[in-house]
Amino acid sequence: MQNLKRALLARHLAMMSICAVIGAGYLLGAGAAINAAGPAVLISYALGGLVTILVVALLAEMASGMPAAGSFQFYVSLAHGGFAGFITGSIYWLAFLIGPATEAIVAGEILHSWFPAVPNWAFYLLIAALVVAVNGAGVLLFGEAEFWLGMIKTLALVAFILVGAAALLGPTGTLGGLSGINALGAGAADGIGASSGWGGFAPMGLAGILSAMMIVIFAYGGAEAIGMASEESLRPEKDIPWALISSTLAIVALYMISTAVLVSILPWSQAGISTSPYTDAFRILLGPGAAIAMNFVVLTAALSTIGMGVYATSRVLFSLSRDGYVPSAFSQVGSAGTPLPSIAASGMVLFLGALVFYLFPAFAYLWLASLSGFGFLFSWLMIALSQPKLHSILQESNPNKSAWKAPFFPHLQRLAVVLMLAIFAAQALIPSGRIVLLSGAGWLVAASIYYLAAFKRGFK
Repeated sequence: MQNLKRALLARHLAMMSICAVIGAGYLLGAGAAINAAGPAVLISYALGGLVTILVVALLAEMASGMPAAGSFQFYVSLAHGGFAGFITGSIYWLAFLIGPATEAIVAGEILHSWFPAVPNWAFYLLIAALVVAVNGAGVLLFGEAEFWLGMIKTLALVAFILVGAAALLGPTGTLGGLSGINALGAGAADGIGASSGWGGFAPMGLAGILSAMMIVIFAYGGAEAIGMASEESLRPEKDIPWALISSTLAIVALYMISTAVLVSILPWSQAGISTSPYTDAFRILLGPGAAIAMNFVVLTAALSTIGMGVYATSRVLFSLSRDGYVPSAFSQVGSAGTPLPSIAASGMVLFLGALVFYLFPAFAYLWLASLSGFGFLFSWLMIALSQPKLHSILQESNPNKSAWKAPFFPHLQRLAVVLMLAIFAAQALIPSGRIVLLSGAGWLVAASIYYLAAFKRGFK
């Protein structure tokens, strides 16, 4: 059996986790979530953040105690059998390829606006080729690239928070002629602030908060991805838990604070997906030059998330191949210690997915982002359901081996399961949520048919 190369350091892991999460899915998708819920989207982001923290805490124990490529797909198989593991791996593979494909659409649009003579599909192909090349060149090079790309978008969000806070808290009218600052629906004069004239804190009520949830889960999706790097980490027992927990806490804090600033500056009814709400907010605060700079940040954010998407999905495909669920060619490892066939396959699907989304734009972003959110939430639920079994295995095999244990066992695990089931149940109460649930169920049925028809015939 060929093994992946261990080369990733703690700083790579932490920034790779941030890169997997903070992309155009948040910088652009935040507009859709805000438009659905108004300033009350903060409740959606808080609930999504809590669920994410609980899930990565559970995953950290498993990944540090039993490092494995494909990570939780392997853990689900161990806890609940091969069928459950395959279903989890396949739906996660789909969820994490939908995300990068939508990111490629955003990146392609930005590049096309700069170079209008080049068609969009050429940029999709260029992006896919670049991401495949960097992923295949070696995990250390990939980790370095993600580290610096992640640094750009993290610093940009911090800068937005500082500039926005200065506008909100500074003397009235000192920034761009704006006046009447009062955040989050408390009521204000014309100017910056989610005033009562904009509908108050929760203009769409509970339905708006619920309808934003899958977009929010999509924005948090990827926080678990670094668990799949445990087989490529130099010190998985120490670095994986630290990277998972610290990066997720940082992401939740960045999301909550920056979204609070955003809804205090930009009227929620003006937010959408035609442009990034952060670009619009920077234009209000600092003028058109800052908006152009923010487009560059959105581009780097999209590229880094695409890179992590191909990384994560290629490791899932590699793990599924090693377990015999897909052809053995996908478990081949190149001279750089990376699963080249799996990387190439994920890159090809990325390009084709972006092309389809471009050709059928009315069908694309919101529905597919929500479907991706369904896939992430389903995968998280399976992680949580697998943790008790893995906890027992780790305790029995070597109680001192795991460098990190999920706190408050089993209460934390039970809380995570209850919250995720509640989010799924709540989606059935709104029309858009029912469509997403039916679409996700369709993928589960398709994956089940493949498992029964192909693997049960002895497909290796």
